[in-house]
Amino acid sequence: MSSQSVWFAYDPQWATSIRARLNDTDISDLWLIENVTSTQTPHIILDKYLGNPIQQITTKKSSDNENNYDPLRGDHQTIESLNNFLQRQCWRSAVDWTTNYLFKYPNDYHIWFIRFACLIKLRLFPTIENEFETFGNLNSYIKLPFSLRLLHAELPIYMDSNHFHDGLDRLFRLLMITNTILSILPKDQTQLWHKRRLRILYSIANCYILMKRIDLIISIIENQIIKNENFEQQIELYLLIVRILLQTGDDYNAQRAFDRALNLLSSKENLSNEFLLTKELFSLFRNDFLTNKLITTIKNPIEINNHCVILLYMSKMKESLDLYEKLIRNKQENIHEAIIYNICTIYELESFRFTQKKHDLIDYISQHIGDGFSLTALKL
Repeated sequence: MSSQSVWFAYDPQWATSIRARLNDTDISDLWLIENVTSTQTPHIILDKYLGNPIQQITTKKSSDNENNYDPLRGDHQTIESLNNFLQRQCWRSAVDWTTNYLFKYPNDYHIWFIRFACLIKLRLFPTIENEFETFGNLNSYIKLPFSLRLLHAELPIYMDSNHFHDGLDRLFRLLMITNTILSILPKDQTQLWHKRRLRILYSIANCYILMKRIDLIISIIENQIIKNENFEQQIELYLLIVRILLQTGDDYNAQRAFDRALNLLSSKENLSNEFLLTKELFSLFRNDFLTNKLITTIKNPIEINNHCVILLYMSKMKESLDLYEKLIRNKQENIHEAIIYNICTIYELESFRFTQKKHDLIDYISQHIGDGFSLTALKL
């Protein structure tokens, strides 16, 4: 089957079934629902308290902080507390919160999505798979959120390379359902489902990248560009192609895709941050460090991280480390696992006292991060 037929495939029989429900169902819930409504009730498999491992290795612990991260306290059993856990990246506390909540309200599918998303952050994939099995056939649910269906389709891809094709099978099935729905919707009601189709495309692209099948995903994305009348989405897709091709070392075709995105702009002045970041990726790819002109304007943490890498390659280790430390101390939201990993790597290169420096860093970040932080970033 060609990439075109896969991307735009739809099922006429499904279209008839969905069209019959068009006037009785909200547009966002227009899934192919089977005749039998589910009688299953999903339930929790992981029911133990995950705790906060970062506090187990810190020397400075505050009883107040420990209370803040305890989702089992009675006064924390509110949606506001869950939102607070998510904002502070307390993935373990959020999972523990959902454990208590879903025992009482097992049919709250939005909370199930939050639980599974947090478990993915913690890389507890077998738990997600086992708990998804308690749902039974997803097509028998009337109001299962798109985000939960997509996460279920992506799950095999997160697990390991042996499950990539299982994930693609699920994603292409979602894609066919989405195309079928788009085929029967009036044009002025298709915006939501076009966005969903684009989101499925990104997931397929990520899987093909992991499988090293760049030819397939580039072909699918280019077909989507041809069919898409929205210039902004066309630009977004061209820049996605650039990022994919740079990962594979194809500088020539990446530059062509970047030029096509530029040509869609009405003005080449005051480029957006997305264009500037893509230009910096070219600088990194080409080892063009000395001519990089974005240094004085960078504010985005991703851009700062790229610039720190540039400084390191230019043998300016101290400047790179100073900029990294300034990044996480000026704004605690920038304490990201990848950035901490890079800092710890420079510590190892820069000083024989790197162990003590790491422990000082742990004491600092434990005051500002949630319990979802991965200890592997500290390189202990």
